[in-house]
Amino acid sequence: MIRYSLTLTRKADKDEADIYKHIIEKFGEIYADKFRETFIQFCHLLSKQPFIGRPAKRDSSLRVFIFNKQNKVVYKVADNTVIIIRILNIKTNLSSKF
Repeated sequence: MIRYSLTLTRKADKDEADIYKHIIEKFGEIYADKFRETFIQFCHLLSKQPFIGRPAKRDSSLRVFIFNKQNKVVYKVADNTVIIIRILNIKTNLSSKF
């Protein structure tokens, strides 16, 4: 099994930090840490199975995967690298972010 390397764009890194901060403010550090742990586990899964996300409707080079009840990850696979482009609320319309 090929293991893909994984990288986050600056926007995705900022998205993760903003979500983490929001969860701390609303629900506390325990829940924020749970979010981060779930995201890290998802990243490990994505490095093993990069095509689990569905192709985006407007741009088939992008893939989308809902990794928890509130958030989806937008990413693309290039060569042996998974590039996480954004981490968004599931209600966010992709066309408004690209």
